[in-house]
Amino acid sequence: MNAIANSYRSKLRILLILYYFSEDIKGDKVKETHIKQFKSEVRIQKIDFLIRYPDYLAAELLELIETDNSDINIEEIKATIISIFKYNEPEIRREDMLRFFFGAYEDIDDIIAFLISVNFIDYTSKRSIDGRIFEKVYYLTDFGIEKIEKDILKNLENAFWYKKRCELIRKYFGNLSGTELKIRQYEHQEYKNTPLNEYINGIQDEVKEKFYKIFGEELVK
Repeated sequence: MNAIANSYRSKLRILLILYYFSEDIKGDKVKETHIKQFKSEVRIQKIDFLIRYPDYLAAELLELIETDNSDINIEEIKATIISIFKYNEPEIRREDMLRFFFGAYEDIDDIIAFLISVNFIDYTSKRSIDGRIFEKVYYLTDFGIEKIEKDILKNLENAFWYKKRCELIRKYFGNLSGTELKIRQYEHQEYKNTPLNEYINGIQDEVKEKFYKIFGEELVK
């Protein structure tokens, strides 16, 4: 994979995660230019995983049907999963992540530093006595939101797929915290049993079996 292209996609993907999953700031602002905020790097990593592994996203959507179909669009979910496999997204769209102590992870410090340098976002955190950084909060600036809405989403073709995928994940999983998403992902044995510092493998066969169990139809490319 071309390193430059990969870096470009990663910056775009993280920026859109911050945009689509951030919330309006309530109360006092750190700066007047801050419009929205996003809490927790863990949540970034877990949402990023669902974007980078379409078969895991498909599995999570099927899990919703099996456990709680009171407020979901089953036909939309079915069509989405069929499309994911029809266009071979688990292979073409997958961008591997390593498994660390708390699940799928990739260092995004350089990406955050870049987004700060171009004034798209801002960032605050706290540091404990032992030097550990915690309570990371990411702020979308007024300039960043304007660039996203008036330029990136309207004129950047590569942003369209990420836009639609973020909207889908936000619709069905947007109310979950990073910890809650992590717990759900650890329920998959392939994910859970991946050795530390090794890439997480896909679960296409698991998804196909579950899809057939629910709908009585084969998933085909």
